[in-house]
Amino acid sequence: MDLESDFQWLASFSTDEAWAYCKNADSFPKARLAKLGLSPDQSHWLQTQMEFAIGPAKRKVIQPWNWFWTKILLEQASDQWVAEQTAEDFPKGVQVVDGCCGAGVDSIALAEHLELSSEASDSVLPIDASSLACQLTRWNARQNGFVLNPRHARFEEVDLPARAWLHLDPDRRASGRTVDVYATEPSWTTIATRIDQAPGASVKSAPGFQPDADFSWGECGAPDARRWISRDGTVRQQRLYWRIPRWENAARIASGFRKASGWHHEVFDEEILEDSERYFRILHERTEIQAGCYVADHDPALRAAGCVVALAGRLQMKVLGNEFGYCLANQPVAHPMLRWFRVLDLLPMDRKKVRAMSRSMPFATWELKSRNVDVDLIQLRKELLIDKNSERAGSLLITKLGKQHLCMVCEEILA
Repeated sequence: MDLESDFQWLASFSTDEAWAYCKNADSFPKARLAKLGLSPDQSHWLQTQMEFAIGPAKRKVIQPWNWFWTKILLEQASDQWVAEQTAEDFPKGVQVVDGCCGAGVDSIALAEHLELSSEASDSVLPIDASSLACQLTRWNARQNGFVLNPRHARFEEVDLPARAWLHLDPDRRASGRTVDVYATEPSWTTIATRIDQAPGASVKSAPGFQPDADFSWGECGAPDARRWISRDGTVRQQRLYWRIPRWENAARIASGFRKASGWHHEVFDEEILEDSERYFRILHERTEIQAGCYVADHDPALRAAGCVVALAGRLQMKVLGNEFGYCLANQPVAHPMLRWFRVLDLLPMDRKKVRAMSRSMPFATWELKSRNVDVDLIQLRKELLIDKNSERAGSLLITKLGKQHLCMVCEEILA
């Protein structure tokens, strides 16, 4: 069987019994497969999909049994939580082209947001240069209650509908994984032209992409806004926006998702960002820290966006070290993108002193974090002593204040 034939069989109704038979197992039920009378190729491909479903697909989609993948397309896919959030960037009632659609996570999120029915519709037009990716998008849409008709074509060769909005996730692996938008496929020249022609555009880029001041954006010009998106403590993507009404007048957005609190967005315009630079220069000369005060670790989307100082100014907090440092306040400020710690003790970054400190602290576990200091946290954690009779958790927050490497011995609190 060739690859597309294998997936054709997997997506057929003849596999429904196999899925129903196997999918509720906690681990892959190889013994069950033997009872289904499948060919070796069928067993292999069903096993592969089952292993995705009970493994890495759980981190990407809400109902992993409703999806088909290849290894590469699973690795490249947006996770469903983020895809559903970025689908909201588009106004209701518009047509959206999803360029480089892959296995269809973003296309399906767009279909859900635009409230498409189970009938065929061209309101979402997935496009991909891989025929297999197009097949997976079609099948995954069906599995999730939508009808999509992907177009198998290179993005640069397709005549897009005149008033279609653009959602694009260009391939950053074409020349090896990269943060450079000029090293993607399709080329940035093509992308810039399509952005210029669309009513609005949302383009995914690497979280670490930071253009220089003289960066050449091409025909589309610089984006109106840039957005960094994290989920459960990890930055998943950066999005570049042109003419997206949802973020009108925004310059940078930090969006974070936590299971306990859902989505939260911090939006900053150019004036706020300029004021934050002045705010940091003034406060940096006066920052002091002592036992009994409170420090906060911030969501990584804020750091990636370069907006820690802007949020500190908004909430009237100080920032330790540099613009990526921990936040500091006399009292904790409740905020879904901040984790607060009470400082119990302060030490220089001396391993012997830190180990001696741990002997006197009643903590069963230690969480270690560092900002602006290069330290082997895994090795340092091994050197810390624990109290097996305790139920308390300690935190060691390491940072640089002036020229001093400082260890803050802390305990997390709920703000």
